[in-house]
Amino acid sequence: MENTLKSPKLNNTSKLVSVSIGHFFNDFYMTLIPPILFIFAAKLSLSMMQQASIAAVISFSGSFGQPLVGLLIDKKGKPFLLILSVLWISIFMSIACLVSSYSTLLIIVALGSIASAIYHPLGSAMALSLSDGSRGKNLSIFMTIGGFAASLSPIIAIPIAQKYGLDKLSLLMIPGIITAIIMYFTKVHKTELLKENRKNNISSKSNKNKPLWLAALVSISTTRNIISKVLISFGIQILLLKRLSLNTASTVLFVYLLSISIGTILGGYLSEKFSCKRVFLISNIILLLSLTSIIFLNENFTIIAFIFAALSFSASHTPNVIIAQEIIPCKSNFATGLILGLSGGLAGIFLILFGKIADGNGLINALMYLIIPLIIINIFTIILPDMRRKC
Repeated sequence: MENTLKSPKLNNTSKLVSVSIGHFFNDFYMTLIPPILFIFAAKLSLSMMQQASIAAVISFSGSFGQPLVGLLIDKKGKPFLLILSVLWISIFMSIACLVSSYSTLLIIVALGSIASAIYHPLGSAMALSLSDGSRGKNLSIFMTIGGFAASLSPIIAIPIAQKYGLDKLSLLMIPGIITAIIMYFTKVHKTELLKENRKNNISSKSNKNKPLWLAALVSISTTRNIISKVLISFGIQILLLKRLSLNTASTVLFVYLLSISIGTILGGYLSEKFSCKRVFLISNIILLLSLTSIIFLNENFTIIAFIFAALSFSASHTPNVIIAQEIIPCKSNFATGLILGLSGGLAGIFLILFGKIADGNGLINALMYLIIPLIIINIFTIILPDMRRKC
């Protein structure tokens, strides 16, 4: 009898781990190209704007479809697409390292990134369906394991590409294929997704203004995503401008990406103990201070600021998603798609503009243009409605 009672919980745990590992490799392939753009730049003679365009295409191809996918999941989810998307992204993003032209690279990364638009809202819905009642905990586990992949991408890709060449990175499709097989045998495709039917926890006055609150949340998430994508795509070059060696810069970027995972865990934990709005506000203030430090202080402070930027950026992930879900509780997966997807796609578009500004004014000066949007989103965070409950 005891084994019978434990079986469903163990089964759910194995599925959560499996889906989270799938998220790990989804994010690994999504972040495979941006950190090594400087190597592509040397091989294909790319300008700053062309590098930004590649990062942007990856971003909005893997992002803009997420709200639509989330809306479809709210009606009828298809869990088998999780397995298919892992296969798809592993193959396309790996063979991108074999191309010899800028236009071909754009097409391949655009096609490969579509899989991420499917995986994020569907995977988030799966994590919530396997929850034992703690939404913040399961969601932070799902996000953390995926986020940890981003920290490994540069530390794996940069040495391989520098020593053996970009083409050898095509072999990285193998672990993605193996992961898809594992997901199949843990029966991820047979899991029934949770149908949300929760009541709103915000006041009726706030409920009338929910389009404005959602717009504010998307604006906040978009601005934070721009900062993160800039620091990932141009982090090595920013740190080199701060007179750090390539090895040190690569290590800092690794720690930056690793800190994103730590920040996601921290954000999920704090969201369970305190109000989402409080965690959200503090993390956005720290992000503003971190960016300012990167721009104006010397190399030692820049290293510290990179780490705090990562912690503050990722700590706001879980509260951001949950606040959006509380505003439209009957369409929680659509809300997740807006925050994780639409904002990421918009950030990708602005990343191209940032690349253009950096070409004309230099990277450090271009960073200064991001301070004002950060100040504005802190004001937005202050006026957001309080959920009046822990996540």
